[in-house]
Amino acid sequence: MNYKILVADDSPSIQKLIKISFPADEFEIFAFSDGQEVLDSLSRINPDAILMNLSLPHKDGYELGEHIKNQEELAQVPLILIKEAFEPLDKDRLESFEFDKLVQKPFDSDALVQKVRSIIEERKIPMTLPEEPVWDEDASDDMNVELDEKIRELVKQEILEVERELEKRIKARILAELKMWLINNQKK
Repeated sequence: MNYKILVADDSPSIQKLIKISFPADEFEIFAFSDGQEVLDSLSRINPDAILMNLSLPHKDGYELGEHIKNQEELAQVPLILIKEAFEPLDKDRLESFEFDKLVQKPFDSDALVQKVRSIIEERKIPMTLPEEPVWDEDASDDMNVELDEKIRELVKQEILEVERELEKRIKARILAELKMWLINNQKK
């Protein structure tokens, strides 16, 4: 399952940089240049994270950030804000909503990928483990056995999904390290 990343930046070069920095086998990038386009697309995309420039035409990052964090279905989506190097911050407007990180251009794209990945993964982990199920003592033993079997099947499926996800991440990490090794050895 690819993570869906919504990118809102009016710079085509930043959009392209982000698209090539995030591994395609792990991330699906949806790029927009206009704040209103972002607003119109949020519910359709249902992103796992949002990277958003504070300076956007029609609806700026401050307006969008406040709107996103006031929507129940989007409130927990990680929000990484991007600001121009010499852009002044409106601290009052910035305090009107929560965000996960503020990144200044130019930024280290590899560090950004790692940060986005870690923030998403942190949000996907449940805060506490579920309690053991309480069985209805009035239910028949057959029903309890059937429920127990279904639970075991669901647990097996979940374990398989986790294994697939780990395999995908390990492959991506190995490919990234191999790519860096090849690049470093070509320079020599």
